[in-house]
Amino acid sequence: MYLNTIGDYGMLVKPLNPARKGAPMTPAEAEPASPLADQDMACYRIAQAARLLDAVIAGRLAQYGVTPGQLPTLLALYDIDSRTQSDLARQIGVEQPTMAINLRRMERDGLIERRPDPGDGRKALVWLTKRARKIEAPIRTLRQEIDHDALDGIPHSRQRQLRRTLGQVVANLQDLKEEAAQPTRTSTTRRAPH
Repeated sequence: MYLNTIGDYGMLVKPLNPARKGAPMTPAEAEPASPLADQDMACYRIAQAARLLDAVIAGRLAQYGVTPGQLPTLLALYDIDSRTQSDLARQIGVEQPTMAINLRRMERDGLIERRPDPGDGRKALVWLTKRARKIEAPIRTLRQEIDHDALDGIPHSRQRQLRRTLGQVVANLQDLKEEAAQPTRTSTTRRAPH
């Protein structure tokens, strides 16, 4: 029963408790009876939540013809339109080739168009299309709804704590990623586990 967390159309559903005639399980009931050691690790739970979140986002974005991979670029352009590919890649934190593929798909899907940079003819600026502007408000609302739905049942004080904790996890992982990119690593650069 616990593993049935994604329903039809990729939408998140609460697992059902057969003992309570189809009522959603409480968080304690939703825990597997004999969890594997990996399932108790924070990184496992974060990855599981990320996969489920991606599925929910994909399901809800589909009605607008947008994919989860296009969302960060759309949001960046909603904030500041007319940007270079390299600026977008840097802000979103992806490599140039990844952004190039994403922009080609977005152009194909009618979400962006590229125009020559009037200040530098060698560069192109990425602009949102009318179609992308038309779906801006629903996309922003959708993001808020998903955040609200994902945190349903968690008191606001714990939501704030969760955001701070996840922010620290992201910072720690960013540090680890940067350390891994270094040509040589010494044992003194690693933090001790808590």
